[in-house]
Amino acid sequence: MQVGTPKISRKPKVRRLILFIAILMGLIAPVEAPAQNWKPIYDGRLILKQTRPSSSEGILMQESVLPAARKTWHEQESDRLCTAGFEAAAIDIVRGSFTRPESDQKAILYRYCETGHNMALNGIAVIENAQVVAHVLYEGGWDNAIGALPDINGNGLSEIVVATGGTNMGETWEAISIIEVSGSGVMKFGQTKTRSDNCGADEKHGKAEACRLSVKVGSTPIVCRETFVNDGFCGGTGKWRKSGDQKQISLEEDEIEYELIK
Repeated sequence: MQVGTPKISRKPKVRRLILFIAILMGLIAPVEAPAQNWKPIYDGRLILKQTRPSSSEGILMQESVLPAARKTWHEQESDRLCTAGFEAAAIDIVRGSFTRPESDQKAILYRYCETGHNMALNGIAVIENAQVVAHVLYEGGWDNAIGALPDINGNGLSEIVVATGGTNMGETWEAISIIEVSGSGVMKFGQTKTRSDNCGADEKHGKAEACRLSVKVGSTPIVCRETFVNDGFCGGTGKWRKSGDQKQISLEEDEIEYELIK
């Protein structure tokens, strides 16, 4: 992943989650850092470019990951829902310790197929030493980016953030889900909306809203949100301004069913 700086963009598919590890390692400075003991984990105002798998990781996808997904989706007859002509593709990749503390692993987010507007069959493959160590399948949305969190519950594992989004009736929205993968299955922390705009309905005068999320680490992590608004976003002349102070929130229930097949 590569991090950009807050700026105006009218391409919703380019606006994604921030690079968490870079902030935590001090490679970049978060804007308006939250109070001490709070770790920033996501900023809906920032721009992120997807990271593509290497050639060797691409081969692993073709030879191991996708055949396993194809078998499972076919056995469940879910592949019958796939839009004709769509080819499975890796979306994004991130490094972390996802299934084993202090390990050097990568998690690849991929889309197996699209099943409708804002709907798809997706997967996350965790690889280590050129081997697939965990593989998760789920039916969700047009997920577009993946990130690693700095172990928000203190068990040594990097939680996974999956970003998604869509457009309906001129309204564009973005959201994230937070999960953790282990040998026993997938733990769901919840999901929350991170950005929205109405540029499709009012290109010149529409506005955007976004939030920055921070977390206090613990066996039950505490999440806080700060909100921002950009009144001139759609016209390309606006700036983000704070519209709400940092407040504790409860993540919404993640209703997606994640299946750990390896």
